[in-house]
Amino acid sequence: MEPLRSHNTHGQSHFASVSTSYDQVRNAKKTALARLNRLRVVVRLITLTVGASIVGVLAHAAVVWYTTRDDVLMQPHGIRMRGWPAQMDLVPTWIMLAVAVIAIVVQIFALLTLLRGGYRLRESAWHTAGLFFTSMVGIAIWVVAAVYFKLQDNKRERNWTLWSWSCSHKDLINGKMSFAAMCVELNYCFYIAVVVAALEVLNLSLFGFQLRKARSQGEYTTIVAEKR
Repeated sequence: MEPLRSHNTHGQSHFASVSTSYDQVRNAKKTALARLNRLRVVVRLITLTVGASIVGVLAHAAVVWYTTRDDVLMQPHGIRMRGWPAQMDLVPTWIMLAVAVIAIVVQIFALLTLLRGGYRLRESAWHTAGLFFTSMVGIAIWVVAAVYFKLQDNKRERNWTLWSWSCSHKDLINGKMSFAAMCVELNYCFYIAVVVAALEVLNLSLFGFQLRKARSQGEYTTIVAEKR
């Protein structure tokens, strides 16, 4: 009986050693995944914040134009005239504004899935495909919106936009805010749109890396289970 008991004790000791080693590696990988998850939350929050700032700036610029578009004022050069041209192309503004609003909704939804309450949603079969799809679409629409915003600005006299007019007529007044200040704000919108696209790329890369680590953790679990 003693040899048998000794053999069982040795087997239990080996099993405990393997189990402890597995638990240590699993906990280390869980910690790494949790850190990646927190980093993704930070990136999402930054993206949400700057996206909201674009909405605020563009909405403010559009309101200024709408409320002053017909005002005739004494301009600095001594002539009474409107601060705005008769025809304005606001399509670039509306496109950028729409993209920013859509992005905010997507970011809020994504943040909800990253929080504890969204665990089941993250574990669903369509979550990975859905995240990759929405991220790729998000990157594409931000890039397209920024490029279109810039291309329309370059047309200047042929097609005045809020951005091109405010930056080309800083000496004029509209009764609400200086065109120089509006120019700075709309410059900000363009560059921040590029930054948001870059943040979307970063978030997608982080998710891909996180997914790879999670799958490698799953493979390790399978190997240890087979050894047992």
